[in-house]
Amino acid sequence: MRVASFPARRGRTIGGIALSLTLLGACAVALAVTVAALIGGAPTALAQGPHVDVVSFDQEVDTASARFLTGAIQTAHDDGSALFIIEMDTPGGDLDSMKAISQAILASPVPVAVYVTPAGGRAASAGALIAYSAPIIAMAPGTRIGAASPVDSAGDNLPSTLDAKVKNDLLAMVRSVQKAYHRTVAPAEQTVTSAASFTDQEALDNGLINLRATSRDDLLSQLDNTSVVMFNGKTILLQVAELPVTVLEPTFADQVMGFFLDPTVLFLVFIVAAVCIYLELAHPGAIVPGTIGAIALVLFLLGAGTLNPNWAGLALMLLAIVLLAIDVRVPTHGVLSVGALVSLALGSFIFFDTGVDRNAQPLSPVIIAGVVIGVGLIALIVLQFVIRSQRWPVRTGSAGLVGQQATVLTPLAPDGRVRVMGEDWGASLAQSDAPPIEAGASVRVVRVEGLKVLVESASDEVGVSRRHK
Repeated sequence: MRVASFPARRGRTIGGIALSLTLLGACAVALAVTVAALIGGAPTALAQGPHVDVVSFDQEVDTASARFLTGAIQTAHDDGSALFIIEMDTPGGDLDSMKAISQAILASPVPVAVYVTPAGGRAASAGALIAYSAPIIAMAPGTRIGAASPVDSAGDNLPSTLDAKVKNDLLAMVRSVQKAYHRTVAPAEQTVTSAASFTDQEALDNGLINLRATSRDDLLSQLDNTSVVMFNGKTILLQVAELPVTVLEPTFADQVMGFFLDPTVLFLVFIVAAVCIYLELAHPGAIVPGTIGAIALVLFLLGAGTLNPNWAGLALMLLAIVLLAIDVRVPTHGVLSVGALVSLALGSFIFFDTGVDRNAQPLSPVIIAGVVIGVGLIALIVLQFVIRSQRWPVRTGSAGLVGQQATVLTPLAPDGRVRVMGEDWGASLAQSDAPPIEAGASVRVVRVEGLKVLVESASDEVGVSRRHK
């Protein structure tokens, strides 16, 4: 049976657009599979017997780095490490991640040494606060530590009341750890209250740190046969000079999560979800965009909680999807799509304003504007196909037979049978007084009544058309 239909062609067209556009979501799906498969993994040390574990920390303090460092600390405990060294060079980051790392260091039964290195490196902002949590702080020549005053996401000072609350909380933490490790409290407090920063020599002279070391070997040499006081008051004798060193590298899962939790990547994941869900709602049954959209949305929600977001922004972003979907169902001629784009832009600005003490810049307005324009173009293309399809004549079902050419199978006098669109139909002449039509002649379907079509001679129609010309 042959079915010719413009709406079917419309479905294939929008379905093709959906498949093409949702290829953009393939990366999001791959990341979903990777994160699901590898989540929870921790760095694995290869050394057997007593050894020293080392990690290089040269990134911002965020959820991904907190996951890596806390996992590495656990690994150092599980594999029997005698000392865990964090070689630090960081501009800082968010407070929640800093607290997670600090708590892991304070609870670690393995002594932790934060070594600020290489020359020109720094332990700034949240990095300084992490260093204070370690029983051993060492700095290489030419490094610096401090500038730990809290600021907002744009680098501006906090409102006075909030600023006082945050600073007082941090100061209490600083006093607690510095006293527990018998280091000087005052300079550490200055890094919080007045954003003071100290060179390696100044930090040593002021009792802010434990020692200076020119290299990792120099650090281990100075620490060998010395006692370290842990936060719980326990004293441990370090014998590390001749121990092998194992460098713990981030797992592939850590790298994936670090990429995935970037605000820009997270925003693009939401856009993939929004576009795919919109295409699925515009063309139900496409399956592929709906599946990718659902996965991308779950991934977005998984990472969203790491940004200290404003959830009102998320409500506006989700409203944009709803408005886009409604606009393809009701004759608003794009008005709702315009509202959806405005809602998406405002929601994105609000949602990705990540609040207190993030050194990373908020999501770029240029990226938001570019993506919103892209979504608008996609909505425009879909709306064009929807409006065109609504204007096309119906070409499916019995109503789609009207106007079709048919071939007479048995003489129509006035009843007989015809073949139309590959099907055998009972037929009658539309005008009972019309002359009989012989088998093999061409007729045109005028209307459908139940299981019978009413026809008229196609040659008469041609003749009439010619006479009018």
